[in-house]
Amino acid sequence: MPADNPGNPGIRATDANRADVSSALDKALDEGQIDRFEHLERVRTATRARHVSELRPLLADLQGVSVDLPGDPSPKRRKSAAEPTHHDDSSPTARRAVIFGLLTVVAVGALGLSTLFNSDDPEPASPPSAIEQVDDSSGSDGSDDSDSDAVVLDNPSPLTLEGLEAMFSSASEASGTEFATRMTAHPEHGGMEWVDPEHPSRSWSSSFRGGWDAPDDRTSSRDESFRIADLDAAMIAPIIAGAPETLHVPNGEPSHMIIEADEEGMPVYSVFARNDVHQSGHMTVNHAGDVLSMYPADR
Repeated sequence: MPADNPGNPGIRATDANRADVSSALDKALDEGQIDRFEHLERVRTATRARHVSELRPLLADLQGVSVDLPGDPSPKRRKSAAEPTHHDDSSPTARRAVIFGLLTVVAVGALGLSTLFNSDDPEPASPPSAIEQVDDSSGSDGSDDSDSDAVVLDNPSPLTLEGLEAMFSSASEASGTEFATRMTAHPEHGGMEWVDPEHPSRSWSSSFRGGWDAPDDRTSSRDESFRIADLDAAMIAPIIAGAPETLHVPNGEPSHMIIEADEEGMPVYSVFARNDVHQSGHMTVNHAGDVLSMYPADR
């Protein structure tokens, strides 16, 4: 980290610098590196920062959320192995090698065109994309059903009523418990964490993309748990949908939601919204939909 010169207050921070750091802090909150109170304090500091030197400490202890700020050392340019090496092609041997190479390219190209127009074999099919499931209806005798089509998976977003209902209704079966310490919802995926009932020193986490994947274990933070049955998709879905307007985020979209437990073990929903120019806001509501706190974009 470059040190500021004595008597020089340092490089002035721009709105873009402050917005980039705030977005990085949003990511750290979503990943569980900081809690919502730390997030709030750091975002407040970022939005009030006058100099770049005030922004760097806000990210110094976080993983994978680095931001390029003015004054940071630039990595030295390394010569890529793909960069061409210049050779002296003025010698007769070099010229002969070039001519031979051109003739080879022409011959191979002609052979390829001949094969293309004369072959009776169909073109090989492109592999299906990651969001496609191909219905393999060919029989054991190798016959192919030409009427079968690729089925494109169209799972509802976990930030919609349909997506939330799918997440909430399947969470207990996926985790094998009625309680969770944390749930998250993003436009394309969700997540859940819960304490291992048999080994309280451990917890588990699982991701949701239309269905829950195999859980990963981790050291338990022993956070308060809420009952999955107390989650209310019908209550929180319209709050999520209206968050950009409520939080005064122009042309914004809901970005994510975090669910944790309050002191009474009831779910508390933190809803975030942002737009393409890094304006963001968030609000917290309790299990009944009452607003506990609100931090609009124009605060």
